[in-house]
Amino acid sequence: MAATATATRPRRATGAKKQSWKSRAVYRLIEAGSAVTCVNCEEHIKFKAKLRAKQVICNVYSKGVWQRVEHFHDDCYTESGQPYGPPGD
Repeated sequence: MAATATATRPRRATGAKKQSWKSRAVYRLIEAGSAVTCVNCEEHIKFKAKLRAKQVICNVYSKGVWQRVEHFHDDCYTESGQPYGPPGD
């Protein structure tokens, strides 16, 4: 009988660490129909057709586990001291 090949899973390198997710912030354009509230000032983040305004969206993690998404006006995020670090693009 001929030997059959079996699929093997790639192994993690010895001592390799599991990725730990951290809270982060990014800039995003405010889209039409957006119905979110700024965490800092508690006002709606409104779309304005003639302005290309941006909002800051933050994915919040606790102990590496996703908890929630928070939305900020661009100015409000700066005023609050950038709680999740400087926003990326």
